[in-house]
Amino acid sequence: MKKLLSTTAGSKFGSIDGLNLFFGALLGANLGTMQALPLYQYVKLVVVLAGAVMVLRMISTAEDRRHVFAVLALYVFVVAGMLFIPAFAPKGLPESDLYKLIATLAVWLACVLVVEFSPIREG
Repeated sequence: MKKLLSTTAGSKFGSIDGLNLFFGALLGANLGTMQALPLYQYVKLVVVLAGAVMVLRMISTAEDRRHVFAVLALYVFVVAGMLFIPAFAPKGLPESDLYKLIATLAVWLACVLVVEFSPIREG
């Protein structure tokens, strides 16, 4: 059973690359539908999303993950604030679009964590 739940180092790197490619494209597609969002709000959202993507990539590449998980906690707090505190949400962004973006980030994070913490086997 352990062999079924483990992966090789090459498969792990391929999985992470595939996840990042897919979810990066999905975020881009979501951002492309936000024509009604005022420029200032769009830029704020892009900055938050860029930080989240950087943290997701750092999880896979950082040697010392303590710092990464501290930054990840900060970003989870910021994104949760956008979700639960209306004043933090970008003005002009429909709630359904905000929920889709947050769901995309949450699924991406979950997938990255599953792959990162899967045991690696030789060969």
